[in-house]
Amino acid sequence: MSLDVSINLHSLQVIQEELSNTLNQAATEFEAYTVDQSSTGHIKACHECLVQVGGTFRLLQYPGAALLADEMASLVAVIADEELKTTNTMTEALTHALFVLPRYIEFISIRQSELSILVIPYINELRVSRRESLLAESYFYQGDIPMVGALAAEAAAPDLCLLMATASRLRHMYQTGLVGVIKEPESSPHYLLMSRAVARFVSLLGNHPQAEIWQLAGVVLGAFAAGKLEMTLNRKRNLAEIEKMMRLIVSKGEEAFDDPAPEALKKDLLFMLMLSSFNSAEITALRESYSLPNLEMSDDDIASQRASMHGPSHDTIESVIKVLSEELRNAKDVLEIGSQNNGIDGDDLSLLIDTVSRVADTLSVLNLQGPKDTLIEQLEKVRGWQGVGSDVGSAEFVEVADTLLYIESALSGLDRRELTVEDLNEATAITRKKIVANSQLAQAEQLVIEEAQSGIALAKRAITSYVDSNFDVAHISNVTTTLNTVRGGLHLLNYSRAAAVLKSCHDFVSHHIDERNPSEQRHQLLETFADALISLEYYLTELHSSRRVNEDILLVAEESLAALGFTVESCAAE
Repeated sequence: MSLDVSINLHSLQVIQEELSNTLNQAATEFEAYTVDQSSTGHIKACHECLVQVGGTFRLLQYPGAALLADEMASLVAVIADEELKTTNTMTEALTHALFVLPRYIEFISIRQSELSILVIPYINELRVSRRESLLAESYFYQGDIPMVGALAAEAAAPDLCLLMATASRLRHMYQTGLVGVIKEPESSPHYLLMSRAVARFVSLLGNHPQAEIWQLAGVVLGAFAAGKLEMTLNRKRNLAEIEKMMRLIVSKGEEAFDDPAPEALKKDLLFMLMLSSFNSAEITALRESYSLPNLEMSDDDIASQRASMHGPSHDTIESVIKVLSEELRNAKDVLEIGSQNNGIDGDDLSLLIDTVSRVADTLSVLNLQGPKDTLIEQLEKVRGWQGVGSDVGSAEFVEVADTLLYIESALSGLDRRELTVEDLNEATAITRKKIVANSQLAQAEQLVIEEAQSGIALAKRAITSYVDSNFDVAHISNVTTTLNTVRGGLHLLNYSRAAAVLKSCHDFVSHHIDERNPSEQRHQLLETFADALISLEYYLTELHSSRRVNEDILLVAEESLAALGFTVESCAAE
């Protein structure tokens, strides 16, 4: 089934220039109003233009464009009302929409069909600024969304007592991930932490009637973690609704299950599953259970189409940086060979000049004028080696190599989002040295953190093998050593809180190995311990992507260990 709406392109082409002029006039009138808000004529003229645009699109039967224009006109009417306060959110939403609508019209004319779902985020941005409810993502979808499915036949009986005992901690785990999603929607570890909490709800609810919506939530979170769903305002609200369900269970206990699961949320989750291109055994089973229709366009396609309406994305910049980094490595290889040979031949010199020239040109495209100027200075010196390649001194090689190392470090800092274009353009000689030093330190830290991640993954696999082997202690005999090694690395990097968590993890495993009469609740104890390891894994993933990590992520691990009787100390012991 298609999400596209067929249009009469000829009708659009006939009036496209007039539409463009009307939208430009609306933008000009609004800009004039922001400069002089005492002149109400400008905002009224803006409103008239947008009403005209909305009416035109309704006549042409372009539902997405028509509704976007109508919502813009509604917001302008609120702004024009002198009894109502105009907020920055309103101004920003309208400014954004005035930019998007002309681009969307151009998009329609190129595509020769309308994809109304593209404008839902912009429509909802306008509605939120007026404190109106959000439109569902499926608002323009003309087909049916099947709402009846079936739970897995092998689902066990619910364990509501255990669920009530762990709901608060699981909710906190979910909240931690949700906060991360709001800040960094594209970071998959946030979703993995949330998935863990939801999976525990599914497991403990078993064949309870309300397990259905938790199953759907878990599969949707898996799609987010796999990068097969784009985060939007609607979806943030959907994820927040899941947290609200957890909150009701924590506050009301089993009474929370007396009310049926929210139908609107269920419909939104099912629509996301219809859009996602993510495939797994679980999602395939759910799609078959609900008989979900196949859409011609996936969420990846929609995100790509939406991005095409704007300028270069951060992904594009990242790709350029990767290419530049490869070019710089090639240039450094040439310099290293030349340094070892105490000279450089003509072919290598030509290759070096061409490579450095391409890097300088690309830096200019990225508006990195400061690094470009620094590189151009060295490029002129390299060009001076022509004809005297065999007489180039080692000090000259080192000077050029240092510059290339600075450029590489600058790009690395930009890629990690620790530096901005402005920082690099304003960098002094001293600042450049600091950038190189910080980059080298960051690389060393990354190596330590990667080793820590490997250690936690190894510990998780060992625990899994231990359970699968019916608790053969041989499988976890080396886990304490592994955890101590990880702890030492984090202590060296001054991540004392994480090191303290690892000490308690070590103590739990050591106690578990030495216990001669293990508890019958070993499965549940190890599940709780797994929560702590997953929290640590999540924390390390955040460290790997950004050193500015929220230490409160470790609260989940600390609470899990406290539940096991191994309270985390305030700092790691030597």
